[in-house]
Amino acid sequence: MANWYSSSCECCGDEMRVCEDWSNPPRICKTCRDRKAAEWYDVYCASCGTAIKAHRDWDHPPKYCKPCKEHNEAKWYEVHCSSCGTTIQAHRDWDHPPKLCKPCKHRKEAEWYDVRCTDCGSTIHANRNWDAPPKLCKSCKQVRQAKMYTVTCKICTASIPASRDWDKPPRYCKDCREKCAPRSIPCSQCGKSMEFATGFQLKCKEYGWELPTRCQECKHDALLLKGAIGALRDEFKFALEATIEQRGIIFTDKVAVVRSKKTGEIVAEVKMTEKGILSTTRVAVATRKDDGAVIGETHDGSRGIFFPKRTADTYQGGDRTHRTEAVQRGLLFPRTSIETTRSDGSRVAKVVERQKGMFFPKRTIEPRSTND
Repeated sequence: MANWYSSSCECCGDEMRVCEDWSNPPRICKTCRDRKAAEWYDVYCASCGTAIKAHRDWDHPPKYCKPCKEHNEAKWYEVHCSSCGTTIQAHRDWDHPPKLCKPCKHRKEAEWYDVRCTDCGSTIHANRNWDAPPKLCKSCKQVRQAKMYTVTCKICTASIPASRDWDKPPRYCKDCREKCAPRSIPCSQCGKSMEFATGFQLKCKEYGWELPTRCQECKHDALLLKGAIGALRDEFKFALEATIEQRGIIFTDKVAVVRSKKTGEIVAEVKMTEKGILSTTRVAVATRKDDGAVIGETHDGSRGIFFPKRTADTYQGGDRTHRTEAVQRGLLFPRTSIETTRSDGSRVAKVVERQKGMFFPKRTIEPRSTND
């Protein structure tokens, strides 16, 4: 005969009858068991559809059954943040696994800001780490690129990008411009510094011109000096040659030293000076070496009315004795020479320049007459 005993319900405390032969005696009464069973309901696995027990007190009821959950968990693996090295969970079904952890991603996103396209005003994303943020959106950039074409550098024939919107396309490439940066060169005669701008140097290279070796003052004085030296052929009846010297340290004087071509003896000097008070003019004054007497003064002059031509007129005692000018001779192959004539029109000499010496060449001026 079975032995029965009394036990209390763990939930409500009511008395229950329990048999000693039961292997699993109840811990709660039937009423409590029915009430607890009513708190459970069925949900279905989102992957395979299997029924899953869920409790009404759970805030997050399960979405997957245990086999499907284990299967999904097997698809997860770990990657490391490319910025800080932190471990990140990644899924094998993702086409683009994450490269940054969440804090690093927020930090990177904070580095981006908006700028406006200079052409259409649309928004462009720019990064604070960029040295040169974009000024054009993608569409406007493509429009500008469609207007671009290439021109050839006039000096080195390199290709230069140009736009059809530009009124004047570039003539010279960047390398040629850098090579022709502004610089100063001393005048070969007086030593004064001559400043050459980039544009002037580029033009000289384009047309194959050599850079000037003499300053404007020396170029202006050249005809006056040649005129004064040419007139000296009537004073000295032998072959002459002259060299330009610069005398002085602070206030330098330009002097043409005239020598006998045969003996080398100094016979005269021609010095450039300025005359006048309000309006000064350059004058070449020739003096005899032995007594310092003034032989003549050469001033700027002109010949012609409609197309005046510059001349160098030599005066002695207030009267014009000689005139020096550039004369072009020859029909098929015309050549220009500097010639000195007397006041009656007879030619005295042709004044020529030449380099004398091999290792240390020196420029000389020679008034050559038909009698030499």
